[in-house]
Amino acid sequence: MATATITELPAWRALSAHFQKIDRLHLRELFAQDPRRGERLTVEAAGLYLDYSKNRITDETIALLLQLADQAGLRTRIDAMFGGEKINVSEYRAVLHVALRAPKGQSILVDGEDVVPEVHRVLDRMTDFSNRMRGGAWRGYTGKPIRNVINIGIGGSDLGPVMAYEALKHYSDRAMTFRFVSNVDGTDFAEAIRDLDPAETLFIVSSKTFTTLETMTNARSARNWSLSGLGGRRGLSRKAFRRGIHQR
Repeated sequence: MATATITELPAWRALSAHFQKIDRLHLRELFAQDPRRGERLTVEAAGLYLDYSKNRITDETIALLLQLADQAGLRTRIDAMFGGEKINVSEYRAVLHVALRAPKGQSILVDGEDVVPEVHRVLDRMTDFSNRMRGGAWRGYTGKPIRNVINIGIGGSDLGPVMAYEALKHYSDRAMTFRFVSNVDGTDFAEAIRDLDPAETLFIVSSKTFTTLETMTNARSARNWSLSGLGGRRGLSRKAFRRGIHQR
């Protein structure tokens, strides 16, 4: 028996009918009918505050959305994700965003192996590197401290870092410059590096596969710009270039 699509579920049809009923309902009416709406339709947890009172929804809307989630098997799918099942059907892979956020001590098994300890080993290395770079212990090729960081990526590998930077900008070191390059058009890269010193600039290449055309094109531009600015040659091998940096 074929599985019903979400638009064929009874809860979806109920939501569609409900939408027709509240389509012309104004937020002013909702707040007039429920003066405590701004208090009731909010959630606060883990330092985050969500206010959804200013959306055109009612208590019935919420009940119908929960009903749809139940009929669609959302809880089962969430449990499958946290259980390390291969729910990415196009690549037949587990979806491990949850492992990247799992606390130490939690276990997420993928093909019988707990992936959380390895995640935290990498996170600890990232934390150590970031602290040493910000503190001036990890320096560039010439010995100068890093003052500029440029993220190269596209799609989620660009939007994710941009979102995190914008959200946490208040806590950032304003003496440092952070920029983002995603457009394969060379003017995007040229604008990002126009007033920077290669000796004080760190590039982060963000990619899942390191085969994305736009990202790898910009990464090569970054490498060539860095080598040129540091007196190197385009023919210098990656191994030799990296060895020069790591010796610092």
